[in-house]
Amino acid sequence: MNIEGKASLMKIYIGESDRYNGRPLYEEIVFEARKEGLAGATVTKGVMSFGASHSIHTMKIFAISSDLPVTIEIVDSEKKVQKFAAVVDKLIDGSKKGGLVTISPINVRKYVRGEKYNAFNSF
Repeated sequence: MNIEGKASLMKIYIGESDRYNGRPLYEEIVFEARKEGLAGATVTKGVMSFGASHSIHTMKIFAISSDLPVTIEIVDSEKKVQKFAAVVDKLIDGSKKGGLVTISPINVRKYVRGEKYNAFNSF
């Protein structure tokens, strides 16, 4: 797979405890992205957030919720990212927890598979 130049970045903001069919929603999204052949996905856990509900999400003891924020970033061609957006919509809707999805144009400078990653590993 080769991506250079114009591409798209999808960012998905959800909660760490959000689930889809009993599995963490962020895992479901990443595995679906891999299954669909997208170039890559990264999940990052945040330390504090609030969203449409204006509930504060943090690990602090005094907080109402300890559901930490999670961001999933996916990069690929605009066409593949736009197509995958429908899958993400279905998964977020199915979780009934809500979320935010953004898609931005980006410029990929370099995307190269390293030696240690040449083997196709699966979970």
